[in-house]
Amino acid sequence: MPGTNEAWGWHPRTLVVDNYDSYTYNLVALLTDAARAHYSSFGGSGEASIEETERRAQEHIIVIRNDEYSWETVRDSILPHVDNVVISPGPGTPARREDVGVGRDIIAHTQRDGHPVLGVCLGHQMIAHEYGAKVDQSVVPVHGQTSSIDVLDDSCLFHGIPSGFCAVRYHSLTVTHMSSSLRVLARAAGTVEHAGRMVASTDIMGIRHNTLPLWGVQFHPESVCSEHGVRLLANFAQLTRMAVGRLHVLRIPPHVQSMSVQARDQRVWERTPTEPRFSLVARRVELHGVVDAGARVFAHVHSSDWAPVWLDGSDNSGMSVLASSAHAATVRYSVHSQQVRVVRATGPGTEDTLYVQTLSEPFWTWMQRTVDATRCVDSVGPAFRCGWIGHFAYEMKDDGSDDRESESAVDAQLTFVDRCVVVEPDCAWVLALVRRAADVEHEWLDQACGFASTAEAEAWVHGQTQRVREALDVDVPDPEPLHVQMRPLMDRATYLDAIRTAQQLIAQGESYEICLTNEFQGLIAPGQMSARQAYLRMRQNNPAPFGAFIWDSSNQSGILSCSPERFQRTRVDSETEIEMKPIKGTSRREPRPFLSNEYDEWREEDERRKQELLSSVKERAENLMIVDLIRHDLNTISHSVRVERLMHIESFARVHQMVTTVRARSCAGVVECLAHCFPPGSMTGAPKTRTTQIISQLENRRRGVYSGVLGYFSTHGRSDWAVVIRTAVVADGRMSVGTGGALTILSEPKAEWAEVETKLHATMADSVSP
Repeated sequence: MPGTNEAWGWHPRTLVVDNYDSYTYNLVALLTDAARAHYSSFGGSGEASIEETERRAQEHIIVIRNDEYSWETVRDSILPHVDNVVISPGPGTPARREDVGVGRDIIAHTQRDGHPVLGVCLGHQMIAHEYGAKVDQSVVPVHGQTSSIDVLDDSCLFHGIPSGFCAVRYHSLTVTHMSSSLRVLARAAGTVEHAGRMVASTDIMGIRHNTLPLWGVQFHPESVCSEHGVRLLANFAQLTRMAVGRLHVLRIPPHVQSMSVQARDQRVWERTPTEPRFSLVARRVELHGVVDAGARVFAHVHSSDWAPVWLDGSDNSGMSVLASSAHAATVRYSVHSQQVRVVRATGPGTEDTLYVQTLSEPFWTWMQRTVDATRCVDSVGPAFRCGWIGHFAYEMKDDGSDDRESESAVDAQLTFVDRCVVVEPDCAWVLALVRRAADVEHEWLDQACGFASTAEAEAWVHGQTQRVREALDVDVPDPEPLHVQMRPLMDRATYLDAIRTAQQLIAQGESYEICLTNEFQGLIAPGQMSARQAYLRMRQNNPAPFGAFIWDSSNQSGILSCSPERFQRTRVDSETEIEMKPIKGTSRREPRPFLSNEYDEWREEDERRKQELLSSVKERAENLMIVDLIRHDLNTISHSVRVERLMHIESFARVHQMVTTVRARSCAGVVECLAHCFPPGSMTGAPKTRTTQIISQLENRRRGVYSGVLGYFSTHGRSDWAVVIRTAVVADGRMSVGTGGALTILSEPKAEWAEVETKLHATMADSVSP
């Protein structure tokens, strides 16, 4: 029995070729799990920490994108140091060189050097195409559905895997005719939903070359709903041992590892420890059962505030933050110019500039250092203990890329809140920061952030506490109805055409799921007061856990959000605990009746709609695709991604939503965690890179704040960000509301337009749309 180190030496060193897919790092995680299982079975104690196991497994894996190195570089500098290759899924077709890159060369090279190759989905199709089989559009495209897989040959890749196991499929193309050099190992069995009915599907699901070490699977073994993925990868490792003989104890050398996507990413995010800059003064105020204390504080304390900032848990399930950007430091960033500007608002429409720099790095990394530089010493208090509040617009997806928008706009804006009131269900906190340290890189922080002394902070906290107590006795009148005629930028006919175009692209293999959106616009009286009233009406009609009212005095614009969707929450102890809750799947909900004799009928219909949503094949497929995408995003920074609760229904005032909870642990910083998962997959579809390109062509507009994220980075390491949906943006007397939905091959265009209107109604119940 080999010892521990030798056991790891016997595990193959793997090159993963990423075809710009959004599930590749789930494959990497599966390879790590297979390596861990191998380690345990070959003399390992099984007691190594997750971190140690992860480190050892990662020393046997390198990931490169299919177009970042020439074939000659891969052949001469990488392949000699690995034992096998996994080629990922991805968009496109195996016949198009730009879709497959060096993967095609690796497959062809197997005839000469014998490197075993496993192709998954597109990788599977590439093997088939290279060796004479025909790959064409499937009669029944399948995305996000599970199928029973009949194993026809269990002597190699499917050894020990029972026939009839379940696996998830994401493909529009399929191997339609085999060549004499290939053999079928597995086929789909049973039925899948297509065009509103259940139809038989017997597509080829597994192949091998007759003489070369080449294997392919059409299904996705890495999906959270696929069975026996670890066993399949372990079988591939064993096939590698049989093909190349005894493996070396050597791991992938450091100079080769440095060529990987992971290594380059680590260099970008290198951080230097800093001392906490602030201490916290905090006072707790009991609420004694007062209802909607946040709205009372907003009405009383911020009635004349020309720059209010309100993160509003208006459904009373969580936390609200009430602050002001008046005289506070605000960071603005433009992807187009790559310029970061720090300003301090001195009055309505006036501001001082504190700092300007054109960045040679992504804004995300600059912001991570800035968040690190604004930490607070350990303290007792709520989840938010002052810090950065703001938003990242959807177009931040292009930061650091060559696909930057040509239009100059503010794509990220965050205000440093150094004093605030935080309202929890049973108490309120009045908080203020005191400066205690400084650093040269962030001198501008000392000009506008934190009180100079504890005495000054305590005086402010004392005065604000009195105002909060006064506010608890204030009655907040019901807001007036807001009647806004909302008109879509894309009319119904144009939107339906865009849906059909998107589905054609899905059928061609260019995407699995495309989140298409529209924008509705209407006129509203200019100024903050009309925007305030509009938001108060929105929160009354549609209370949500991630509401927000943020008014930017510099350009008289505001964000009015009643978002139900958490994007990402982090909590930091020895590591960063990450939680994400994607929403995919929506059903309209009728308001609860006032009359008791109507309640039973309403409840029965309400329950029927919930169960209909929960059992919908289409909605479950949409949700699963985004869950697998989020797992991939998290696996780029985490060693322990887990789905805690898959596809459950959460009900809000106007809609039912299908929600999944995903958690992970990481050593990454809070901004790094956000950046690796941005933009929200629930607002793009999958794969992200190709799909966002398609979205740009179909929508032909900036989404702006809508589809981005809004929330906070707290000074003690926590963060909480919501997806910007159910949101109105007000500027210059014009209100805009974004709304849309995920499109799959199963989508019915007219039903998708109805969903758009449902979501508009959930945002602006008083609005009228033609």
